[in-house]
Amino acid sequence: MKAKKESSAGRVPMRYDAYGRPLREKKKGRGKAVFRFFFFFLFPYLIINGAILYLAISRPTVSTDDPDTSDYKSASIRIRLHSLLPIKNVKATLEGEPVELKQDGEDYIASLSDNGNLNIRAESINWMSDSVNVQVSLLDRTGPVIDKDSVDIGSGYVEFQVSDTQSGVSFDSIYGVDSDGDNVKPIDINKESGVVTMPMKAESITVYLSDQAGNQSTGKFSLS
Repeated sequence: MKAKKESSAGRVPMRYDAYGRPLREKKKGRGKAVFRFFFFFLFPYLIINGAILYLAISRPTVSTDDPDTSDYKSASIRIRLHSLLPIKNVKATLEGEPVELKQDGEDYIASLSDNGNLNIRAESINWMSDSVNVQVSLLDRTGPVIDKDSVDIGSGYVEFQVSDTQSGVSFDSIYGVDSDGDNVKPIDINKESGVVTMPMKAESITVYLSDQAGNQSTGKFSLS
């Protein structure tokens, strides 16, 4: 009976000391290996490749200010670009025709001489692109309009209403030439309502009107 006890006691170290180390420390070593795998390999791998993928699919964004004009004959528009990567090229077309762009710091300025659809396209070095369309309609290309329903021909005068929805009527430029060949100026002008009264002593009169952009129109009035 005593020998059996000693034999049993001799087996105890073999259960906890397979390679000269306690099983407990072996498990702890495995935990460190797993930690090192995740912390030094898997996480950096995911972060680096995620960043590469993000940059590969990152696209620039194009935005613009509203078109601006000082004389209604030409306009400019500021183009703003936002991109994580360098921009490779920027192009603009107005109704399909190329528009010259001038760089102003990080922005671009497009100078326009006509109305129409302005398309702006930017492309970054990863070949990703963005584009926007801006409808330009503030340039004045037509002269003032006389409201035919407002025309009133009286004794020695003609009265009418004139308007220009873009640059506005240049009231100081209004004059007339009657059928006798005389140049005449308005008798009265109401700039708020646009009503103009011209002297009419001859058989007919042709009135010349201009807007602030220099566009001219005419109206002919006759007694007959």
